[in-house]
Amino acid sequence: MLLEMNVSLRRGNFDLTADLSVQDENIGLLGRSGAGKSTMLGLLTGTLRPESGRIVLDGKTLFDSRKGIFIPREQRPVGAVLQNDTLHSGETVKECLSSAYERTLKQRRRFQPDHLIDFLHIGHLLNRPIASLSTGERQRVLLANALLKSPRLLLLDDPLATMGHDVSNVLTPFLKRVASELQLPLVYASQTLGEMLEFSEKVAVMDQGRVVRLGVLNDLLREVGMIQKIGLSQFENKMLATIIAHDIPNGCTFAETYGTELILPLRSDLAPGTSIAVTLSSNEIALSRGYIAGISMQNQIKGRICALIPAENGILVQIDCGNVWIAGISLKACQDMNLNEGDSVYCLAKTVAFSYRANTDPKSFGWLFGRQ
Repeated sequence: MLLEMNVSLRRGNFDLTADLSVQDENIGLLGRSGAGKSTMLGLLTGTLRPESGRIVLDGKTLFDSRKGIFIPREQRPVGAVLQNDTLHSGETVKECLSSAYERTLKQRRRFQPDHLIDFLHIGHLLNRPIASLSTGERQRVLLANALLKSPRLLLLDDPLATMGHDVSNVLTPFLKRVASELQLPLVYASQTLGEMLEFSEKVAVMDQGRVVRLGVLNDLLREVGMIQKIGLSQFENKMLATIIAHDIPNGCTFAETYGTELILPLRSDLAPGTSIAVTLSSNEIALSRGYIAGISMQNQIKGRICALIPAENGILVQIDCGNVWIAGISLKACQDMNLNEGDSVYCLAKTVAFSYRANTDPKSFGWLFGRQ
């Protein structure tokens, strides 16, 4: 898949000029509210029409202002789950899904409607108008609709944020398998990093209607001013680790990341040697100048300060602990500790502050793909 996009659009006082080229990979769109992420997805989907430029997907021209080409949304090989999408609001859920499936060529169909309906728990909604659904219900229906189109590109405007933790924990590994097995690239737009990083570490940072940087997130975070452009006041740190052992009597699990031991909430169902991903909010990290004995915070991880970034409610401290970590502290704490770039500090975190990311075995979704 090759996506080439170079377009411009003015809407009131907002001016977007998007220049983006992506080939065979997932990508995240990051930026503050109003940076242009949803507008960018609308232009790709066909809900918005650019004023000038061109959009080409796999050699198929979706928009070209010079040639007068504008392919309507229904004819684009693009599936989308957008915020405030009103396209199907006059239909029932059943009508929406049936029309998406019937419009797809038989040889391109990758999912059966009944399978997706069961998996997404929307069977009880089939006779209801889409306009009457809650936000989370509507997003699940739109995801089913997008997949039934068997698209070449899937656009996600932070849909998992409205579906609840339990649902997103199952959908995340499913969508990762969809992207991998069906070679279906995802574009995931968000103001936060939690779910987005499950799909891609490559991001396009948007600011005031422009793509200002494109690259691997951990590299971009080291750039001065980048966190301010992203608009982060809170950061969900993601760590890849390996299970070492379990201490069942004391209710904890030991893991290792970059040679450092982590003490995590008990997950005795994960065998030693299992690779996992855990997250830790920046607001759950305390900093100290040295190792502290005799405290309840079981995790104390040494690192070096890369940057001190002013945020809306304090300071975001960027720390190299093997992976880049972000800790959120108050301005007073930063001044009292006399923190400077290059200083060594310890990142302190309670065991219960860590959360396990989705680790459902992708093979468990075989029935959705028409095979076990």
